[in-house]
Amino acid sequence: MRPEIDAKAVMKFLPLPLLALLALPAFGAVSSEASAAAEAKINRILDDELSPGETVTLTQDEMNSYLRYGYAQDLPPGVRDLAVRFEEETGVVTGFADFSKMAAEGDSPGAFLLMMLRGERAIEARVRYTSARGMAQVEIESFKVDGREMQGPLLDWVVNTFVAPRMESFELGSPTPLDHNLEEVRLEPGRAVVVASATFADR
Repeated sequence: MRPEIDAKAVMKFLPLPLLALLALPAFGAVSSEASAAAEAKINRILDDELSPGETVTLTQDEMNSYLRYGYAQDLPPGVRDLAVRFEEETGVVTGFADFSKMAAEGDSPGAFLLMMLRGERAIEARVRYTSARGMAQVEIESFKVDGREMQGPLLDWVVNTFVAPRMESFELGSPTPLDHNLEEVRLEPGRAVVVASATFADR
């Protein structure tokens, strides 16, 4: 029997480091069949079953189906209905989150700021993701709460408290090696393209 997917491990190669935070109804069609297709592809990558140079494509509908059916049980308290939209080198993650119900990590001027964010809020994050030659880089381009863009100390606190601790080995704004013999993960309109290294010995 195939072991269950380790949701944290998925974060190491997928260009969606904010998936543990955000939520909204999915863009496009979702289904349990598409979720199963995405899960099979993710398992092949995590199990290091890709051939040298092989390309695997995860469509937007497949990923949103997986987030709806396969990943929902791994969301932290206060988070629901994950969805993502793929653009060129950008993932747009939207949803609902109640920060006061989420376990905060890191330093805190937290009590006061959590009062400002209490209750369920609509969230939109634009995450720029680029990768090549076995390295990837993640940058948050914008982060909105109830349609208002967060800036300055408040944005820094939210990112450092709720986002960065959930990013595993990724460090925001810094190149990070890709695992599982991957050469790159490209974000394109409507899909994420995962490419294995041509020669695993080089990695």
